Amino acid sequence: LKRPLLVTACIAGITLFFGFQLSRVELDNNNFRFVPKEDGARLVSDYIDEEFGSSTFILVGLATRYGTVFDRAFLLRLKEYVERIKTIDYVGDLSSLISSDYIAGDADTITVEPLTGEAFAGTSEEARELKRRLLSWDLYRRALYSDDFTATQILIPLDITQENAGNPEVVASFLRIRDIAKEMFSGMADVYVTGLPVISATINESVKADLTLLVPLVILVVVVIVFIPLRSPVMVALSLVSVVAAVIWSVGAMPLFGIKLSVISTVLPVILIAVGSSYGLHLIIHYLEDAGNAGQNLGAMDREAYRLFIADLTGKIGKPLFLAMLTTMVSFLSFSFTRVVPMREFGWFSSFGVAASFIITITLVPALLLLRGPKPLRKGPVTAREHARSGAVISGALASVAEKRRTVMAVSGALLCVSLYGASKLVIDNVFIEYFKADTDIYKSEVFIRERFGGSKVISMVVQAETPEVLLHPDTLSAVDRLNAHLTARVPEVGKVMGFTDLVKRMNQVFNADGVPARTQPPAPSGEEDTFGFGSFPADNDDAAFGFGSFPAEPAEPAEPSAPVPAADSDGTDGIDGMGTEEREKYRAFASLLEQAAGEAHERSAADLARAVARLLNYDGAGYYEIPQDPARYGKRDKAELQRLVSNYLVLLSGNIDTYANDPLEPTAMRTTIQLRTTGQADTDRAVDEIQRFVRDNFPPDTTVLIGGGALVEGSLNMLVVKSLFTSMIIALAFLFCIIAVANRSLLSGLVCAAPLVLLITVNFAVMGFLGIKLNIGTAMIASLTMGIGIDYTIHFLEAYKREAGAGGALTRVFQTAGIAIIIDALSVGAGFGVLLFSRFIMLRDLGLLIALAMLLSALAGLILTPALLS
Repeated sequence: LKRPLLVTACIAGITLFFGFQLSRVELDNNNFRFVPKEDGARLVSDYIDEEFGSSTFILVGLATRYGTVFDRAFLLRLKEYVERIKTIDYVGDLSSLISSDYIAGDADTITVEPLTGEAFAGTSEEARELKRRLLSWDLYRRALYSDDFTATQILIPLDITQENAGNPEVVASFLRIRDIAKEMFSGMADVYVTGLPVISATINESVKADLTLLVPLVILVVVVIVFIPLRSPVMVALSLVSVVAAVIWSVGAMPLFGIKLSVISTVLPVILIAVGSSYGLHLIIHYLEDAGNAGQNLGAMDREAYRLFIADLTGKIGKPLFLAMLTTMVSFLSFSFTRVVPMREFGWFSSFGVAASFIITITLVPALLLLRGPKPLRKGPVTAREHARSGAVISGALASVAEKRRTVMAVSGALLCVSLYGASKLVIDNVFIEYFKADTDIYKSEVFIRERFGGSKVISMVVQAETPEVLLHPDTLSAVDRLNAHLTARVPEVGKVMGFTDLVKRMNQVFNADGVPARTQPPAPSGEEDTFGFGSFPADNDDAAFGFGSFPAEPAEPAEPSAPVPAADSDGTDGIDGMGTEEREKYRAFASLLEQAAGEAHERSAADLARAVARLLNYDGAGYYEIPQDPARYGKRDKAELQRLVSNYLVLLSGNIDTYANDPLEPTAMRTTIQLRTTGQADTDRAVDEIQRFVRDNFPPDTTVLIGGGALVEGSLNMLVVKSLFTSMIIALAFLFCIIAVANRSLLSGLVCAAPLVLLITVNFAVMGFLGIKLNIGTAMIASLTMGIGIDYTIHFLEAYKREAGAGGALTRVFQTAGIAIIIDALSVGAGFGVLLFSRFIMLRDLGLLIALAMLLSALAGLILTPALLS
């Protein structure tokens, strides 16, 4: 303190250095990055991406406001949009009504072509053919079109790894995709955009908005609260200068180590300002108290006497401030032992910021006081005596309550029991989309995709075998296909299943389009009626065959029916008894066919019934949309020949199937993509458990199955959050106990400080359980944050208790000195965290509410429970 100008210059220089680094700070809120690279779920997902290409994609949903997706204007606009976004960086081969591949048969070959050609003009004939193609392959259903044909989905894969989904350049590409869609379909369709890059970008935008709003707001709140007792702009500025510098140091240090801001880091400036302000506040309040005791002699001091006065003040307040800093820093540093990456990064830089705030407080603030010089206190600032007088009623009431030891202990015990019950209701879940309010675009988009299509959560299941013969064996393919059918029909959490077996079934269908339909008689020769009396199905008008009359064929001369349906009799009967025997048998056969088709249509829609009829009649090969399993049906001797048949299909296909198999001709691994309509982890786990159970009970033993994808990484993050909670909480509690016990040379003092913390943490979890606040990546920090900050009040009370006890002071005197400062500090910190209620993230709102409540309870525990324990 002999060189205050040098101290001020050094700290100003360091602050400027870190301040220049702020422009280099980057945001990255990709939840894939939140999981450590060695995590099992992430390793599996990385392997799947390497083998089959990235599973990172953007989903663009379009809901037409008028008409259907087959309207010409909409199709042409869609074609133009697809052409524009193809030129955007990182966009891969997208799937849409215009651009998706279609497998068709041509003589003895299998061809792959786009659903629509380059010359597509959206005419009624082209729209009818497009609709026929879509209906002929179940792969497109709820992937490219909704069941009512009023909405479509565009799947835009990105040529990036999941780890890089939050990079700025990827975010910029997403923004172009979104903005172009909103511009082009304005007035024509409602636009819904989601997917991992979209969620990451939306979180980034919200983080920027939060930082812009919350940092000035928390400074304003703390200034107002601190000004009430200090009543001096100069004293307020001196109490806050250290924390502002500490925020610049901690955030500016992040780009130096290549660390990016995450949604968790958003609270870093708020926490440092709210917590760090207490150091300067305690120092200034003690300065005013000692200055008040010095009276007018303060103004008469020379420089050296004033320096000794400041030195004495710093030495007296140094120990409790150091202990408060050390305990808070240790609590924050406990996050460094977790495996959740953003929590670990938060632990590093928050502990650094707390230490910086303490160092700046005990160096810069005294230096500034010295540079200001010994000035008598003006009328206005509240001295310690005035604090005592104004707080006499409060301190007396607190002392009266604290002296009722048995009542305090009984109430604390009852509160602990109730809290344990409430904590048992706590739900553990980390759903990124639940960070946002229900009226935000990203939330609405998630709901739209989940309800109208397959959902945005993705699971990738990879089946592996030693040889292609094993993988392509009918038993293996059939097991995968049966799993897909089981998930679609019996597991409500599953929205859409697509994979390698869909390709095999489609190739089998088009190759056998002219085959004999299963379970029916052979079709009649051309130009004759079949045995059911249907005549020939119109190959050029699939809508008529399937019962969808939206796109009528060209007018034709009506044909005379071979057996007209008799008009209804006057008594309401259908007149079938008036038919001849042959005609009556035809209608009975038709009714039997419909009954059989209805039995096969698992869902209850006309489209499902039409598909079932088409399969029974083998219309357009629909009867062979299956995995070949019966050798006799295909003129083969055994299943080995059926396996070679599938191999021949792959040769005929000669297409790029990298998304589904690791080799186009001799694959040893195939992938199935499962889209989930789930929101929370519990329903996702149910779907994963059902997949694992089916695989265990039905798959051949010579195959292995890997399950990965974003949904599994999200589940792994949930488990890590829970482990991080208990790891950080136990480490923080153990270190805090040791610090207090060593500092006071008493194990009892460590227990006295730890007991209120245990009660406080339990109450916090109970509040979360009763209010339905989930334990996620943000709220999991509540325990260590509460301990690290809340123990400060107990420390300040304990130090004052020791001083007053040594001086023969009463408990009321302790409350009049440290008690008032603790209450003001708790209000300041609690209000500082309360600004998180204005965050765009529900998670941070919950965190702010919980910590604000915890600060008030911590102060009460420190002022009531601690003296009861000491007594």
